[in-house]
Amino acid sequence: DPFNILGIDRTMDNHAIKQAIRRLIRENHPDRLMAQGMPQEFVDIANEKMATINAAYDLVRKERGIS
Repeated sequence: DPFNILGIDRTMDNHAIKQAIRRLIRENHPDRLMAQGMPQEFVDIANEKMATINAAYDLVRKERGIS
């Protein structure tokens, strides 16, 4: 379920969902981890996690009609 992946609730409004997604992206963005000097393995994991976040958010956007 994309809502579970993103850690959001179906009852949240679209603005709250966008805020939650932005927070997730800030916390998991590979460029940020590289800037913090994290090892390449962590950056690779972050890339995979970002792909999962983006795919889940795309599903939520389509379901909710978020642009």
